[in-house]
Amino acid sequence: MAKKKKLQKKKKGGVLQKIRILGMVLVAFIFLPTTIMMLFALLPTVVAALIDRSGKLTKALTVGSMNLAGTMPFLLQLWTTGHSVENALVIISDPRTIIVIYCAAGIGYLIEWAMSGLVGSIMVQSSGARLKEIKKRQLALIARWGEEVTGDIPLDTYGFPVEEVVQEKDKKKTEPVSK
Repeated sequence: MAKKKKLQKKKKGGVLQKIRILGMVLVAFIFLPTTIMMLFALLPTVVAALIDRSGKLTKALTVGSMNLAGTMPFLLQLWTTGHSVENALVIISDPRTIIVIYCAAGIGYLIEWAMSGLVGSIMVQSSGARLKEIKKRQLALIARWGEEVTGDIPLDTYGFPVEEVVQEKDKKKTEPVSK
């Protein structure tokens, strides 16, 4: 019974997915000049999405945002001068257009690189400070409760330190070290 429901959900999801894809293809065909322009302009975003191994697609989001920002002036030019395939090809074939769009994507890559380095160094510093605080708290616990709380001293079945080992440790601490 449960398997039937899962299969029905998969079938519904499959049909719904196909309808969405069909709708996107229709919109892309209706706005063909914009689609052509976006296909060429957003290639760095596609590459960033493919090479991003984080699973969260942060690189694609950063590069895509800057890439889209670099594309917008040329999209506006396309929309105001005549929304035709010829206009789109003229705009996209201009070397200055490609340079501006791809440099904006490059700035997105730089932002992502700088921010990941900055966040990494901040995390290392905060974890170092946290480690120092933990060590300080451990020393306070040892001072308050004794060496038994460190886990270095073997305990008997009742949780008390084994006497022989404690006495041997005390002897080692008091004996002078010979070289």
